[in-house]
Amino acid sequence: MYINLYDNKKKRSNITYKLFFSLFLITVFFIILNGCARWPGGGGSKDKKLLVVRVDINDSGLINTDSGRYYIAFDARKDANNPPEKDIAEWEDDYLYVKLDNMGFCFGKWGKTCQYTSIGMTGDKYFQITLNLESFDNPEKIFMNVISTDNNNNTYDSVGNPVDLTIYTHLPNYNTVIQDFPGDSAGGPDFDIIKVSISLITT
Repeated sequence: MYINLYDNKKKRSNITYKLFFSLFLITVFFIILNGCARWPGGGGSKDKKLLVVRVDINDSGLINTDSGRYYIAFDARKDANNPPEKDIAEWEDDYLYVKLDNMGFCFGKWGKTCQYTSIGMTGDKYFQITLNLESFDNPEKIFMNVISTDNNNNTYDSVGNPVDLTIYTHLPNYNTVIQDFPGDSAGGPDFDIIKVSISLITT
């Protein structure tokens, strides 16, 4: 019986090649499925930074969007050097802001339409928002102020020293709590800001 060793060797080589190629395809598929960003030098999505701000009011009050409004104002411009003023009439058109009123939360740029969106939540004595830093075009620093007003945007209360609210976005994770004087709101306890908690979360 004649056995062609060359043909057998060639068949084994083809089988080995096909097996190797199949394993290669499976590996590539697995990498794509699980995200190339985890591999050194790979592409894919980058880490996302979230800004979480919680505002607490006086223990004697309740969040009251029938009689007033609550604002968080941001100045994320490169040349910014001061927080937004407590008097809303002095705000500049480039300020970004969140407003909580009787229609819910909206987010926008001052001087333009504020878009209502599900960026926040409320409790009896607090409200909280979560924003992606990409909403601010990923600045190095964000100045901020927290303000409560009547329904005509006349200020009831604001953080006593808003520069303490400044956010430095290069930090991977950041947590701070700023206390405000209790009982200093012209609108009573419902609009008396007593604490602002800020967190930067990298996901």
